Amino acid sequence: MAETHKYDIVIIGAGPAGSMAALHAAKNGRNVCLLERKNEVGIPVRCGEGVGVKSLTSHRGVIRQEWVKSILKKYCMVSPSGLKVYIGGESESYIIDREKFDAEIVQDAIKAGAIYRNNFAVETLSRCTDGTYDCKSSDRTVNGRCVILAEGVESRLARQCGWNTTLDMADIETCAFARVVSPLIEKEVCFFYTGSRFSPGGYAWVFPRGAGEANVGLGICGKSSESGKAKELLEKFIDKEFPASKTLHLHCGAVPVARWLRPLVKENVMVIGDAARQVNCLSGGGIGYSLYAGKTAGTYAAQAVSGSSVNYSILRRYEKEWKKNFGKQQDRSYSLKKFLLKYGNDQFLDRIAHSLLRENPDKMNYLRVFTRTFAKNPWLLLKTVQVFK
Repeated sequence: MAETHKYDIVIIGAGPAGSMAALHAAKNGRNVCLLERKNEVGIPVRCGEGVGVKSLTSHRGVIRQEWVKSILKKYCMVSPSGLKVYIGGESESYIIDREKFDAEIVQDAIKAGAIYRNNFAVETLSRCTDGTYDCKSSDRTVNGRCVILAEGVESRLARQCGWNTTLDMADIETCAFARVVSPLIEKEVCFFYTGSRFSPGGYAWVFPRGAGEANVGLGICGKSSESGKAKELLEKFIDKEFPASKTLHLHCGAVPVARWLRPLVKENVMVIGDAARQVNCLSGGGIGYSLYAGKTAGTYAAQAVSGSSVNYSILRRYEKEWKKNFGKQQDRSYSLKKFLLKYGNDQFLDRIAHSLLRENPDKMNYLRVFTRTFAKNPWLLLKTVQVFK
């Protein structure tokens, strides 16, 4: 029988959330093991790779230039009929190289003392009689006194631990992603395409990576989706917007656009990142949320483990911090998303675009766009201000 290795804290999933948890738990002196089911982290890339400079700096610290593929200085929202509303009053964002970014967080965690094991697909998570947890693959087992789940949208192990991770079809987006090379790609402008012909209940995006390359993708509301539809619509979108382009790495996935999972802690198990539904429900972006959640969960897990015991009340501080700093904001984005799903048809979106065309692009920002969108609904208008403040 293979030996079971024992750790203070085991983190399952080495994306940004899991790796940040491992890094901060190890930095705080705990014996940490980070498990990843794949051979390499960050592959394939299932996101647009966009993240705000402020968010990245606040939660990750020093920004390494090798992560940054391009700097976004302008944004453009394209209405269903093709009206283009430019937004130049937002702060800069980065398009980062997720392969390098994810891999380097793992390396930072290893340097801090964490043990990293790839090709380790945890199949079962079971609580032992002494209150610890066995994390079992087909041929290996590691044991931890505290476990942090960062396993992505599937949340299979969270279900084993008693969480209800079922998502309503309106609370998940089926997505298709591709890397596109074309001389038609604008260098410093990020495009968002709205409307049913592009992506029913969602939007299509073009995030430039520099050198005539971009991340191009789209997400469809689960209620409007069916097998293969996201891929089909993405291929049509690329053919129309970037004829004769080169398409690389086309693949599909899912993004949760639901309220964050409650509770975030059960017994001595914590859940973070996509597994915890910590995603902006309007944009589908989750890198900044994941970095914060991982850092916070790893820090409190390290504080909670003492001697042979784990202090549950300290683990719960992670949920309190998340709710205070981002949880309420994410719930508000969920309310706005529900309104747009119900009322945001093509005619509605075109009317909003028409009303914004006279605005000065350099003074235009997302808050201005969405306050105009929800101007006739005071309750949603308040939530808009709270989301974008």
